[in-house]
Amino acid sequence: MKKVKISQSLLKALYNFKKGEECGIKIFEQYVNGLETPSSEAMDLGNWFEYQCTGQMPRSGILPVEKKLKGGGLSAEYRRMEVQVKNFNRIIDRYEIRIDETGYVFNHDKYSGITDINATWDDELCIIDVKSTGKIDDKWSEFGWHEDKFENPDNPIAQYLTIQAVQYKLLAREEWGISNIPFYFFVFSTTDENSVKIYKVEVDEDRLDKHKEQLDFAYNYFNNVFVNLPKEQLAFPNQKRCHECPLNQNCSYKIDVPLVRVIQVS
Repeated sequence: MKKVKISQSLLKALYNFKKGEECGIKIFEQYVNGLETPSSEAMDLGNWFEYQCTGQMPRSGILPVEKKLKGGGLSAEYRRMEVQVKNFNRIIDRYEIRIDETGYVFNHDKYSGITDINATWDDELCIIDVKSTGKIDDKWSEFGWHEDKFENPDNPIAQYLTIQAVQYKLLAREEWGISNIPFYFFVFSTTDENSVKIYKVEVDEDRLDKHKEQLDFAYNYFNNVFVNLPKEQLAFPNQKRCHECPLNQNCSYKIDVPLVRVIQVS
């Protein structure tokens, strides 16, 4: 079987699998057999917005299409994101950012990543990742982008969000020989057309070296251990996850009632 490269999304998935919070059967089918997971309305909106900003097709290869009302006009959320596209273009112009390339695929034998934008900003090569979110000011959700979450770099929620920056900085160091390339998140709200945040992620070299060790471990574990585990060891059924899983029609490990959890009181 062809070796699977470790992306930041697969690294997160393996981490959640180890915690029993993600089903290994779905991970196997997604990253080994190419299972396409259903797209939500929020994902469709994000794909459309990023396509308008970068011109890059989603990984599915399906052209993003805006959602329209019966009368032919754009729905409210797409009208908001039309304004956000203008905000994106204004940021590019105002900061005099030159977009050099979009959708660059790193060519590493063990790790993977695709940039949204490679750009020149203040005469310096940088990577820009475009995000859209309905949780731009949420400090509690793992997907929230409130700046308070980043005050403690050891915060696991902050690490969950910024692992992409670490991954791409490492890939740039490995492939381009650029030490600690500037990395920016451009974060656009899907609920407020006037709410945008720009984060520049700083990472020290020790963190990049540690991430490289984690990727090497994940690469060896996934390709030499995980893919050979029997399904009963991969399965982590959960009523909600099973209901939403595209494999649930034929999966013998799915459940449709909650499991009984034991609470020990002493």
